[in-house]
Amino acid sequence: MSSLKFLGGCREVGRSAVLLDTGSEKILMDYGIKLSDSESEDGIGRPEKVNLNIDGVLLTHCHLDHSGFIPNLYNRGYKGSVYATATTFDLAKTLWEDSIKIASMEGRQQDFVESDIKKIQRNQRRVTVGQTFPIVNSDVSIYGAGHVPGSSSFIVDTGEKTVMYTGDINTNDTRLMNGADPNYPDIDVLVMETTYSDIDHSPRKKLEEKFVKKIKERLAKDGVVIIPSFAIGRSQEILLILRKHGIKAPVYLDGMSVEATKKILRYPEFLRYPDELKKAYHNAKTPYNDNERKKALEGPSVIVTTAGMLGGGPFAYYIKEIYDEENCSILMTGYQVEGTAGRKLLDTGIYEPEKQGLDVKCYYEIFDFSAHCGRKELFDYVEKIDPEMVIAMHGEKAEEFIEDLEKRGQKAIAPEKGDTVSF
Repeated sequence: MSSLKFLGGCREVGRSAVLLDTGSEKILMDYGIKLSDSESEDGIGRPEKVNLNIDGVLLTHCHLDHSGFIPNLYNRGYKGSVYATATTFDLAKTLWEDSIKIASMEGRQQDFVESDIKKIQRNQRRVTVGQTFPIVNSDVSIYGAGHVPGSSSFIVDTGEKTVMYTGDINTNDTRLMNGADPNYPDIDVLVMETTYSDIDHSPRKKLEEKFVKKIKERLAKDGVVIIPSFAIGRSQEILLILRKHGIKAPVYLDGMSVEATKKILRYPEFLRYPDELKKAYHNAKTPYNDNERKKALEGPSVIVTTAGMLGGGPFAYYIKEIYDEENCSILMTGYQVEGTAGRKLLDTGIYEPEKQGLDVKCYYEIFDFSAHCGRKELFDYVEKIDPEMVIAMHGEKAEEFIEDLEKRGQKAIAPEKGDTVSF
């Protein structure tokens, strides 16, 4: 009999971590952290520590809520392999290094050091979509997840059962990527994300049109449009949208998004329009210091910058310059987690990443450019796969989601952190 132990990511978004024990091998699937965790002293929610007697780690994609605690395995003495796409490894390295830098700047606990990242590099096993590879007696197959460049889902065939771990998935095409195609072999146990199990996203085409209309409307006021975006995935999609819709104002790309875009362009096989992204990137200007950022603010202009949830990066500089300028704008492009500076701005009108709060007078709005399946797509995904059992995680509404699945005759579970499910 096999089992799945849930070390994190249960009934919450963040710190995804699942241990598959088949009896002959133990495979860890993702090992992430949760940012802005109110239960911890330093704002970081960590998964349960796993026994280092594991046979391999499967990493679905680079985002810290899936990858952020993997270096800690090596810090504690793990000597085994991590399996992921080349794109994921390159992008995760950028995020891991940034985590060390931020922890040092903020004077908080460091879960790993630079040498641990080098250990990962020595033990990384770069795999690609369509490939099948062994871990002890199990065969692991990799499929595209449609979430961000390099993202993947894994199917583990133990010889008795097939277990699919989705990671984060998106079955809809975006400007950046093709959606995941759930054309898989028979699945016994489906472990899936449910981030937006209670929300149906707006059709992408209509959302783009609304977004671009707002940008043009705000530029007509001779102001600056700041677009805070996640460095990986979202910033590149925004560049493509701006190019597609012919935004005439100068476009700037700032922060970690610059390095991330360079790395993403190395792997065009994951992109829907790689040539267009290359053109959009080369046409964007890059400010490298505050003097150049000041020039970018002379406007009218569009500035795509980190951080996506407004908690740092060059955005912290820009907002201090434009927060009381009514002709300027902040157009958010992603979900703002509870406890982040972005959520506080939306809820209170105050920008307060540090002790000093700013009463924001400039225009601000949020647009739902999600890289996850919405409610309808999640149900369609389960229906098409038709597994024996669904295990819902990575979602605050996972319990409600499985209740709806059960009404449809599907066996489903929403485990809590620390639970073990045998099958």
